[in-house]
Amino acid sequence: VVDGYDKFKTYMGQKREPGISDEDGGKSGTEMDRGAGGTDGHFANFIEAVRKRDRSILTGPVETAHLSSGLAHLGNIAYRTGRVLQFDPRAEKFVNDPEADRYLARDYREGFEVPENV
Repeated sequence: VVDGYDKFKTYMGQKREPGISDEDGGKSGTEMDRGAGGTDGHFANFIEAVRKRDRSILTGPVETAHLSSGLAHLGNIAYRTGRVLQFDPRAEKFVNDPEADRYLARDYREGFEVPENV
């Protein structure tokens, strides 16, 4: 559980139809038509910015992508461990849970390691 994110409502699609919420344990809502995708070139834009070493051409801040994808990763880690987890967003670690922390990084091939502080 991330502080401040234990209560939620979601709205899906362009019509802002109600999605899942905490009111019934996340069971409400309808299946969303995912269509043909919606990346709008974000991946290609990111690769272009990396190749040119130019953050100014990004369609969105890297930090926003980190935070939004991080929430999905936290959900996957909770699913894999099979329990509710407490996460410290400042430290970017789980609270007193070394087993869950193992899912936060992986072993990289020599020469392709991600630095501790990026």
